[in-house]
Formats: sequence, structure tokens, C-alpha cells
Amino acid sequence: MKILRNRSAHPAAYERRGAALLLSLLILLVLVAIVIQLNVSTGTDARMARNDVTLTMMDLAAESAILQELETLKTDAESDSSSGGAPGAPAAAGTPTAPTPAGGAGAAGAGSQPASSDSRRDEWASPQRTEINEIKLRIVVVDEDSKYNVLNMLNPDQKEADAAFDRVVRILDLCRDGTDSDIDQTTAEDMAKAMRDHMTKRKQSKLPRPKLLTDLPKNEDQGLPLSMREFMPLEPFEDSHFKDFRDSNGLVVHSITSFLTVWTSIGSAPAAAGANTSGGAAGAGTGNTPTNGNGANNATNKNSTTNTDGTKPNDSTSPQTNNGASGGAAAASGQGSAAGGAAGASGAGTVTGGYGVNVNTAPVAVLHGLLDSRDVPSRFWDKLVEWRNLEDEDEKEKAKQQQAESSSPAPEEQLDEYGEPMIKRQFFDTLQKLSDVDGYSDLPAEQQAKINQLLTTQSSVFSIYVVARKSTSVDTTADLGLTPAEQRKREETRGDTLLRVVHAVYWRHKDGQDTTMTPIVRWEVLDYLPYEVLDFPPDDR
Repeated sequence: MKILRNRSAHPAAYERRGAALLLSLLILLVLVAIVIQLNVSTGTDARMARNDVTLTMMDLAAESAILQELETLKTDAESDSSSGGAPGAPAAAGTPTAPTPAGGAGAAGAGSQPASSDSRRDEWASPQRTEINEIKLRIVVVDEDSKYNVLNMLNPDQKEADAAFDRVVRILDLCRDGTDSDIDQTTAEDMAKAMRDHMTKRKQSKLPRPKLLTDLPKNEDQGLPLSMREFMPLEPFEDSHFKDFRDSNGLVVHSITSFLTVWTSIGSAPAAAGANTSGGAAGAGTGNTPTNGNGANNATNKNSTTNTDGTKPNDSTSPQTNNGASGGAAAASGQGSAAGGAAGASGAGTVTGGYGVNVNTAPVAVLHGLLDSRDVPSRFWDKLVEWRNLEDEDEKEKAKQQQAESSSPAPEEQLDEYGEPMIKRQFFDTLQKLSDVDGYSDLPAEQQAKINQLLTTQSSVFSIYVVARKSTSVDTTADLGLTPAEQRKREETRGDTLLRVVHAVYWRHKDGQDTTMTPIVRWEVLDYLPYEVLDFPPDDR
């Protein structure tokens, strides 16, 4: 027979057994928590590592896309050069086309060979889509010459400077019209004043001022911005002014940088001492020291100043690149000729301010803002936009005739980014074609001359936007069967993708017989999704 022990005889022993059990359970719980924490942290680190690898792959894919677009831009320039034009060549302010007649900047003279032109018919102007290593890329190229250069407000001719100021105000007032983020006229005037004061009263600015090649020793109070975003810290600018987004009604609100720029006046110093390579801004330097028409410091001045691209000039014959600052405006405020940067632009002794806007690609707000509606009716600009969006009937008939005369198959249609056929629209190969626009012939000769001075058909500075997407979803068929509008909206709203937006700016110019692409902004990661400025945005955009 087994004898049962009495618990009351040894109570402490039983209490110790219970404490040991609880302690064991606590230790087990701590170990489980440690294992879970290690598992979570390891998984997080692994995901972060994969994301880092993916971002690196996206950067490499974006770099590849940028290089491809640079080749496209070079090919476009070379094809134009072979046809007799000289696209991308640095020109004086207001003289973007050649030859320049005495009657107005940029207008082709009677009987002259048409200059090359850049328009939305060019291959670079059509957004492209591609895929590299499961990374979807969308590439959009925007010519900076479609925008108005705010550095025109530094024109030495006060009348022209005031006219440029008014243009900037009108463009700011129009660029977001109809959206929740509309800029009223009073705010637009304050923004234009802030930009002008920042450029003309830099010694009073609280912002740090870098040493640039465009600095003038005898005008230390002037400083040229390297980009539009340099104005962001100023009142009344806001961060949202420099981003594209949708308002509460779903309407696209564009950044002011889609309409204004500081990059279209890019240039390099003359290679030879005392050379004046552009001819438009000569005489704006001091004494017998001429400056380049696009405004870099004269190459004869040996110094240790660091260029804006990080390099240093070695000697008097080294070309110096002025990235992002207007040489015409820099030279224009010098102590030399009162005509300054744009006197040679018109050929008639008038100061135009220069940096013509590309009539083929300029947004509607820019065109409407160039001249007061009392001088040039708004309906003329509407007719101009309508004209450049009509199908080119001559090109259509020419293609039909070539197909009828030849037994070869019809040429392939140019497709858009979604694989849909693109309409070949009309464009201005010369400013003489402005006479085809309804209402142009009715304008007084003085107004026609003003229009010709402010417009061009060429572009030389280009912004390249690359939007890279990498899906993190296991469902790879979600986009199949969607219309272009549905696909755009899905891309904007879906949260299962890694997104990378890269921006680069390049200057296309001739270097001897070769076309050179010089970086102004080599690489910039944006924190917003860019939208193209369309003449007639679709309702389902």
C-alpha cells in the first residue's frame, strides 16, 4: 500500500516547484519574443536590401533610358543639319533661327534657306514606354525653349525689362487657371517681384550665393539663379508651386517650372581670346573685354574659379560652361553697351529681351502671356494652337502619292506610348508660316514684329523625365485590357509599386561638326509625378 504524503508537512517545497514553473514559462516567453524579433528584423532587413537593389536597378534603367534619349536628340539634330539647318546651335538672345533678318529676331528672311525646327512631330517629343528587367519605364522629353525665361527681367533696357516682368506675371496668372490652386494676379505680381529682387539685390539676400562664372565684378548686386527651384524659399513661393499634382476635383495642377525657366540661355565662353561667338550680346562687358553672347566669363581671364559643373578652367583657351545661368542677362547688366545682351537680336537696333519661345511646343499659358491681350487678341493664340493641332494634309497626300507611285509597302505609322497610331500634325518649320494662322495677317505690322521677336521654331535645351516603376504585387496581369486612361489612373493610385522619378537637363549644341549634349542638371530625383502640359487635355485625364 502506498502512503500518501501530507502536503501540509512540507509547504515550502511545493511553493518552490510552482515558482520554478512560472520562471520557466517566463524564460520561454522571452525566448519566443527574441526569436520573433530576430525573424521580423531579419525579414525587414532582407526587404530593405531587396528594395535597395531594386532602386539601384531602377537608377541603372533610368540612366539607360536617358542615354537612349540623348542619342535620339542627337540624331534629330544631325538629320536637321543634313537638310540645311543647324539645330541646337547656340544663338543670341532672341535669334534662335538663322539667318536673322533686319525685320525681326528669329524670322527667316525672304528667299533664305529654311532653318531646322523642333516640334511635337519629332521622335523625341513623343512619350515612350519600355521595360528593362521587369522595371517599367516611361520617358518624357520636354524642351525648355517651350517656356519663358525669367532672366529677361534683367534686360538693360528698362522698357524691355518691364515688359518681361509683365509677361512673367501673366504666365503665372494663367498657368493654373481653373484649378483649386489658381494663382491670382496679386500673388503673381508678388512672385515676379520676389524673383526680380532675388536676381538684382543678391547682396541683400539671406540665401547663400555661390561664385559663378556669370558674376560681374562691377555689378556684385546681381546674381543669376541656377534653377527655378532656387526661388522656393522666397515669399510668397510655396513648395506646391514647384510640383505637379491633382487638386480636390481631380484636375491636374502643373508646376510653374512647366512654364518658366532659366536654362534656355545656356552658353560657353569663347575659346579664343577676345572672340565673340554669338554676336547677339557683344559689347556688354567692360572696356575691351567682350563677353560671350550667352554669358560665361571671358576665357582670357585666368582664375581659379570653379565652374558650375565642378571643373576648373585651366588656361585662357579652355571653354567654360555656364550651367543654368543666362549669359545674355549677365552680359546685359554689364558696364558696356547700353544695348547689352539683345541689341543684335533684332537686327534693327531694338532690344527684344530675347530667348525666343518655341511656337511649336509652347504651352497655351505661355503663348497667351507673351503679349497683352489689348495688343494681340487672345483669339489669335487660340487659333495658333488650333492650327498646330490640325492634321498635316500635305504630309498625308504626300504619303499617299509615294505609296501610289511605289510598289513598296506603306511606311509604318508612328505609334504613341500605348501603341495607338499618331496623327501627323502641322508645325511651323519657319516663322513665315505664322501667316497661315487665321488672324495673323489682320494684325498691324508692329504687332507681327513683336510676335516674331518673341517666338522661334528651334529648341536647344531639353528636360528628360524618367518614371521607373517596379511592381511588388504577385498579380502581373492587373494592367491587361485597360484603356490608356484607365492605365494612367491605375499607375497614379496603385500602392503596390516602387516608384522612382529622375530628371535631367541637357543642352544640345554644335561642337565643330558634331552635336554635343552638355549636362546642365546631370541627375535629380523628384518627389512628385510629372504631368505633360497638353493643349487639349482629354476629359478622362
